[in-house]
Amino acid sequence: MNKIILIGCPGSGKSTLSFKMEEILKYPVLHLDKIYHIDNEKYITRDELKQQVFEFASKYDKWIIDGNYMSTLDQRIGLCDTIIYLDFPTEVCVQNVIDRSKKERTKDMAEGFNNSKLNQEFVDWVQKFNNEQRPIIYEKLQDVKNKKIIILKNYTDVDNFIRTIKNN
Repeated sequence: MNKIILIGCPGSGKSTLSFKMEEILKYPVLHLDKIYHIDNEKYITRDELKQQVFEFASKYDKWIIDGNYMSTLDQRIGLCDTIIYLDFPTEVCVQNVIDRSKKERTKDMAEGFNNSKLNQEFVDWVQKFNNEQRPIIYEKLQDVKNKKIIILKNYTDVDNFIRTIKNN
């Protein structure tokens, strides 16, 4: 477990888990939200995102990449040795997104991004994620060979996973 990607619906806890893993494993972390968003309305291009992912992954022997951007998922799967999929219920993800919007911006977000500007379009996308994106993710995971795949479905799974990496 040296090159790890964390994927899952917004609000599933990818960044929270990446912070915990960073603390335990001491691996550098790339938060895709931090590099993709310039502010709430501007973004880098997909090509720029892919380039930054490649540069980060090439720079380190061990790393964690946190984010679910489908435009780079195949690339990240190709680069990693471990895939952690936080497959949480929709209700949990929506509530976490709403709760996060009431907090200050965290270090996994771009400097110009205002977390409190939660829009309905994003909430709707989170609500549709498990119906629309989950099947695509599982289809991709079925095709993955020679990589460790860890699927965490709830906070108990996450706690057990954290305990396991602490003990190793």
